[in-house]
Amino acid sequence: MITSSTRPLNDGERAELSSRLENAGRESRGALVKTGGVSTLVCAVLLALTLLASDAPWWIVTAFWLVLAAVFTLWIGMPWRRLMRQQVVSFEAALRANTARVTRVQSDRVIEFEEEEDEGACYAFALSDGTTVFICGQEFSGEERFPSSDFSLIDVLGPESNPITTLLEKNGRDLTPERVIPASTKRQLAIPEHLTVVSEPLDTIEDTLRS
Repeated sequence: MITSSTRPLNDGERAELSSRLENAGRESRGALVKTGGVSTLVCAVLLALTLLASDAPWWIVTAFWLVLAAVFTLWIGMPWRRLMRQQVVSFEAALRANTARVTRVQSDRVIEFEEEEDEGACYAFALSDGTTVFICGQEFSGEERFPSSDFSLIDVLGPESNPITTLLEKNGRDLTPERVIPASTKRQLAIPEHLTVVSEPLDTIEDTLRS
């Protein structure tokens, strides 16, 4: 069975969101310091090696590596700082909106599609009405106690009902996939997108996706 509902955030979800907000703010404030420290350390090592191997004046070599350290700091640190600031704004907006869209999935049967490279995990769950729902994404890779017989995907929504982040809540027993579809077979299948419900039973889903 799959159901969907909308409700206010509970205390645990607000605490998780607040924690992510705090972490994003901390990362934003420290982005240039962290990247500057790493860049300076790497360039200091290269500076020492260059001084040992080169006949160029020491001040020219030093100036060269100092400039590169500054460039690397800005090149890597500024985009990361900007990304973290955007997350701060998004998390603050989500806390103000105080809305969660909950998609609950209950199933006793699942198959797994072998993950290839960094494409994310993919599962197909049998639903009680004979259909199949696909759960796919990076957030399910290596997730403990997943797949589960009863779980909810909690989309934390922003002011315009756009998802800011997704939380996974597991309430059922652990499920062992009936079979794992190898990557070589998976490449021949048209895998549906995340949360797509296919009107075919789990037992014949490979033939359906192949056709």
